[in-house]
Amino acid sequence: MQQIVPEIERLVANLSIGQHKEKCPVCIDQREKNRHDKSLSIKVDAKGAQYQCHHCDISGGIFTDNEWSFDVAPMVKKPISRPSYSTNDMAVQYLKKRNISDAVIKSHTIPGEYRFNGKTVPAVGFPYREGNDINAIKWRSADTEKRFSQENVCEDFFNIHNYKKGNDILICEGELDALSWLSVGLPDNLTVLSIPNGAPARVKDGKIDPNDDNKFKYIWRAKKQLDSAPRIILNTDNDGPGNVLAEEIMRRIGRSKIWTIDLEDHKDAADALNQEGTGYLLEHLEDSEPIPTIGLHRADTFFDALHELYDNGQMSGAHTGLSSLDKFVQIPMGMVSVVTGFPSSGKSDFIDQICVNLAESMGYKTVYCSFEKPPELHMMQLAQKRTKKEFFDSTGNRMNLDELDSAKQWISEHFLFMDYRRDSPSEIEGILDIASNAVMQMGCRILVIDPYNYIELSKGGKETDEISALLTKVQQWAKSHDAHVFFIAHPTKVGSDGRNQKIVPTGNDVSGSAAWYAKADLGWTLWRDPHDIDPPEVHIWKIRWSWIGNHGVCPLRFDRTIGVWSDYAPSVDNDDWDF
Repeated sequence: MQQIVPEIERLVANLSIGQHKEKCPVCIDQREKNRHDKSLSIKVDAKGAQYQCHHCDISGGIFTDNEWSFDVAPMVKKPISRPSYSTNDMAVQYLKKRNISDAVIKSHTIPGEYRFNGKTVPAVGFPYREGNDINAIKWRSADTEKRFSQENVCEDFFNIHNYKKGNDILICEGELDALSWLSVGLPDNLTVLSIPNGAPARVKDGKIDPNDDNKFKYIWRAKKQLDSAPRIILNTDNDGPGNVLAEEIMRRIGRSKIWTIDLEDHKDAADALNQEGTGYLLEHLEDSEPIPTIGLHRADTFFDALHELYDNGQMSGAHTGLSSLDKFVQIPMGMVSVVTGFPSSGKSDFIDQICVNLAESMGYKTVYCSFEKPPELHMMQLAQKRTKKEFFDSTGNRMNLDELDSAKQWISEHFLFMDYRRDSPSEIEGILDIASNAVMQMGCRILVIDPYNYIELSKGGKETDEISALLTKVQQWAKSHDAHVFFIAHPTKVGSDGRNQKIVPTGNDVSGSAAWYAKADLGWTLWRDPHDIDPPEVHIWKIRWSWIGNHGVCPLRFDRTIGVWSDYAPSVDNDDWDF
């Protein structure tokens, strides 16, 4: 919104053509610091002048059609007590055409005349009051040219002087919107306000300092009233700047008691009153709703999911692709699996098999965060699982080039890789950010982080606390993206059972924190007998929900030549179980 301010007109009239930096007469006396800062930028040319203050954001233009001249309005001292303005019928009709009631016109406006750029025209004045005094008046021409000016600086909400302690507050973006609401017959416990200046273009970053927050000074000046209001209802314009304004207001007064009004396709209250009438505004005021609080949801948000659960029974996960293992566990979305086991037990290779099976049976895509395995070696192993043939020729069962090309295409469609030889991050936030892009852009459903100990923890904190916080972030990511995370973590050294047999590690044995057990939705251990007598086993030691599966031990077969896991067959030679 452009404003023409008499104090600035007077200043500009004495300037030559060119660029100028001056002290802003609007805000200089109000500053607690930087009182000598020349924050007012002025550009003067043959047609007039443009100005903007980089401190208080006031801006405007002064133009003449023929020659360089200014008709400067007299300096106004505040307050403007009981001003005398002649009533202009055109200004009155301007308001009535917009369905503003006679009572509101009389109590909240000055339908008179005002001088804009040397020309006096019918105009509507919006008085900003404090008690019986008028501290400032904002003027709007009652014609199609939509000219604005103001006498003194409007520092407060419009109509703030009518606020009664304990009233709800409705905040609009413009004075005409406020008049529109006031004209429909609102309840006595609701006070309508309008902001004194225009909406910002974007939400500003950084911490808000009330002492240097000039654009929103009116909020801090009304802190007592805003704090006492049970509800604050926002009715900013239905456009980009209006949304920005709403966000900026909420940043300063909090979200806990903010409600919003949805006027559907109408830009603002004035537009809605013109087109729909009084009943429309009252109806939508009645339908106003509290602003959603991040992380807090009403029960009715989940009614559909509740009925789906009632109609269809418990949710189920995806099958692992190994029939013997499916009897114990499924792979649910929105959850985290912690996978552990001693070195060379087959943890990574086993999870690769699960991901290949999910890709073949469900079309699921996987994004890998593998710190120890370059993508080309990873692709080699995936190609072997896909073709059931060797990449290198050791037994005469090597995949040919056509089979390799087919596997490459299939891998390209179902797998993505972070490459730690190049530019992949090592902090969990960066990893999850990349994984989020993989979900949104490529439709990935699985994230594999392998292994945990390469992730950089923040310095200075306790390791156990940092790991717990890390796992919480991973859990939240899995839930919000409806994905499954396989988190591979090495155990610490564990003792024996007294018979020279090592104890099978669980989440409680993973290094760093007990959170590995506590925060796992599913817990897996890959285990093989130290003497290679028995087949490798998958131990399920954590199941958060019974519908996912059950604790247990599942023997599997592993073909080391092609790296393929399958259901255990006792007749198979034990040599095939080596790692």
